[in-house]
Amino acid sequence: MKRSIIAILCFLFFTFNAFGLTIKDDIGRTVNISNVKSIVVLSPAACDILEEIGASDFIVGYPDYATKPNSKAINIGAFGSFNVEQIVSLKPDLVIIPKFTYERYNIKALKALGINLFVFEPNNIGDIVRDAEKFGIITNRIAQSKKAIHTFYQDLNKLHCIKQKPTVAFVVWLSPIIVAGDDTFISNAITVAGGRNIIGRDGWPQVTSEYLINKNPQYLIVNSRLKKLFLKQDKLLDYFYKKNRVVFIDSSLIERPSFSIIKGINILNNYFYENCNNCRCR
Repeated sequence: MKRSIIAILCFLFFTFNAFGLTIKDDIGRTVNISNVKSIVVLSPAACDILEEIGASDFIVGYPDYATKPNSKAINIGAFGSFNVEQIVSLKPDLVIIPKFTYERYNIKALKALGINLFVFEPNNIGDIVRDAEKFGIITNRIAQSKKAIHTFYQDLNKLHCIKQKPTVAFVVWLSPIIVAGDDTFISNAITVAGGRNIIGRDGWPQVTSEYLINKNPQYLIVNSRLKKLFLKQDKLLDYFYKKNRVVFIDSSLIERPSFSIIKGINILNNYFYENCNNCRCR
């Protein structure tokens, strides 16, 4: 029996029940998405995905570090200090909220008012694709989400094949030193780019210079915004930078789990290719 892609998505991601249309968010919660016309987004990456599938017109509230999605959308503050009263005043049908914010900050006011929350937590490339599919369903932009996904996979298929995968550690912060662990979307992006994350821990562990030197990755990948601070890290400077083993990259190109991550993946993939004398896969 033939099933269309849309039918399969319906089966996988949402269901009808006595209370309307529902969908599973990224932590498995059931969310009512019936008649969603306005969305407050507390994640810049989620804003990116909605824009990438042509649904930015649904956004009525957006966070710092996200591009203003449309002329009517209101900025609702910075990560971790969102203006709850302002969010409530926008009367959104749905709030897309990062898992970190959902778990650690006071959002009882939103729940008490019956505002639907979609917890956003993509951990790898596959999760980014699934969230694009879900957002397409929520906003009735299914065709547009399919097109964006197709383009994303086309870009992935153009990557160089890296035969000798370099070991790397991705430094996301320097005071203290915080790195991307094995189970993060950044680690997955490194793998897709052709590298191998050498950090043998999950999450976003805090480490020391000595830890990184002992791990001895072939390359340190560092947020370019931290370059001045990095140049003050004497131990890392001597061990990695002076040996041309540091790659600075614009954090916005790889630290956001949206389709724009392909830009960061391309930069790393090209760097690994140019420095490892590999062939191109077809």
